[in-house]
Amino acid sequence: MIAALLAGVLLATLGLQLLLTFAFALVVRRRMRRRPVLAQPAPAAEVVLCLRGVDLSLPAALAALAGQTYPGPWRLLVVVDSRQDPAWPLAEQTIARLEAAGQARWQVARLTPLAARPAQGSLKSASLRQAFGELDAATELVALVDADAVVAPGWLTALAAGCAQGGVGAVSGNRWYAPAAGSGPGLVRAIWNGGALVLMTLLGIPWGGSLAVRRSLIEPSGWRAVLATSLCEDTALPAPLARCGWRYEFRPELIALDRDDGIALRPLRRWISRQLLTARLHHPAWPLVALHGLASALLVLLALVALLVALLLGRLTDAGLLLAALLAYELGCVALLLLIEAVVARALEPLGGCLPRPDLAHAWRLLRWLPLTQWVYGLATLRASLARRVEWRGVHYRLRRRGVEVLER
Repeated sequence: MIAALLAGVLLATLGLQLLLTFAFALVVRRRMRRRPVLAQPAPAAEVVLCLRGVDLSLPAALAALAGQTYPGPWRLLVVVDSRQDPAWPLAEQTIARLEAAGQARWQVARLTPLAARPAQGSLKSASLRQAFGELDAATELVALVDADAVVAPGWLTALAAGCAQGGVGAVSGNRWYAPAAGSGPGLVRAIWNGGALVLMTLLGIPWGGSLAVRRSLIEPSGWRAVLATSLCEDTALPAPLARCGWRYEFRPELIALDRDDGIALRPLRRWISRQLLTARLHHPAWPLVALHGLASALLVLLALVALLVALLLGRLTDAGLLLAALLAYELGCVALLLLIEAVVARALEPLGGCLPRPDLAHAWRLLRWLPLTQWVYGLATLRASLARRVEWRGVHYRLRRRGVEVLER
């Protein structure tokens, strides 16, 4: 009885995930078919990059920004944690080199240090609040980018076109991990991110690594005020926009391809937990996200325990049923991951991104690392649900009901 029930729940859960994946594919297909075109004249734009510590990808990220083919005027504003931060000389030298070589297409690039350490809210949120107060008077569109995002030449144009749609106040892409060497932790992150991409798209959760917002909405929507107590900038954005009659929209052509493979399992678990924590703190769909993460791990664990008990008791029929259901579930999840990857591959094409064609070896690697991913996801979700403190880039924060408080740095 229990074996049949668990097998049925496993298959029903797989069916639900199939529906979610098809819904994601449909959303991406519709939006790719209705890809907006930027009207002329293009709005004056300003790209904001916040830095703390050195990312190995920073020179490449700045070079990618310098090569933007945006048809309108635009500026670059870099807010660094302090002048003593190692990111300051690296960013300063890279920008100077790009400008001296005539490779920079921005009008002006400015570096500025974070003026004051906040007592509440994250340092990144404080950097963005400061940047919003220092925008050029002509700026109409504000784009945010992360130091590990090496964007395509048409990135800023695509952001501006998406944001220019009627009723749309902000747009963002998302990330897709394709680890270069295919390491175990790299594949765990890629598998987790594939499922996260589906949920973030369907639940309307933005990604701040590639995001644009109309400048005219930053203050009236209350977003800048929300940042004063927020851990992150992106997850908290849709609610303020909705309150003033605008909406956020995910744009699939803005998915950023990340081939980084340099992460270990323990820091990866903390990283996933922090990503989930932002949803808990700032998004109303957190209960659904938490249910997905906990159920993904608990259901497989219960089925494995029931399988072991059935084998010990000699109930081979029950054991066979559970084993078949588990295999069907895991193989079905791999098939869904390959479907998501195919959808992403098509979305990457307009801005020149390319994914290698999947093969049986790739499918086998996904299958090998999928159970560990489900377990890591469950533990990270539990940790995010119970967390009272969090560390981000060497800064420790205490979580409060009305925001986060800086403890030490």
